[in-house]
Amino acid sequence: MAHPVTVAVLADCHIHPGGGPDWTPQILDALAGVDLIVTLGDMGEAAGLDRLAQIAPVLGVRGQDDSDDPRTAPQVRVLQLGGTRLGCVFDPVAAGLADSVDPFNPDYNFRPRCRELFGAEVTALLFASTHVPQSGWFPGCMVLNPGSATLPTGMEDGAPGTFIRLEVADDRFDFQIVEIGR
Repeated sequence: MAHPVTVAVLADCHIHPGGGPDWTPQILDALAGVDLIVTLGDMGEAAGLDRLAQIAPVLGVRGQDDSDDPRTAPQVRVLQLGGTRLGCVFDPVAAGLADSVDPFNPDYNFRPRCRELFGAEVTALLFASTHVPQSGWFPGCMVLNPGSATLPTGMEDGAPGTFIRLEVADDRFDFQIVEIGR
């Protein structure tokens, strides 16, 4: 990969125009300049994905609150960016990768299950379903949850919305949990 790729990872936004949260100017501004947007489920209606697609290409996995859309149809997705393999699921407990997600507790067979589910080792597991951002290093890979940009847990207490910004170059990546003010 010649140039680093900037990836925004979003989840649990529940976008339902006219009947739920919607993208705020602060969220859309924070996504400016990304090369790819990855969604990890519970994004809501296709109109929310369409708005993101005006910023960068969108793909992801399906959660429980998603309309039918080919961009997010699979339950499991692997992204290969240079030498970095990102495994994407909505709920790692349902996928057999974890015993709990808040906090993340990997299944005792985490690495073999990742290889089986994603077809090979992954550099990072990206997951959702909690509305809470998390990051950690578990047997053989980084585990990342972007939280929610629109409905963060604790929002009644003023918790900021969050997403993850990944910078991927060749066989390495860096990440940042981005907080979005209201």
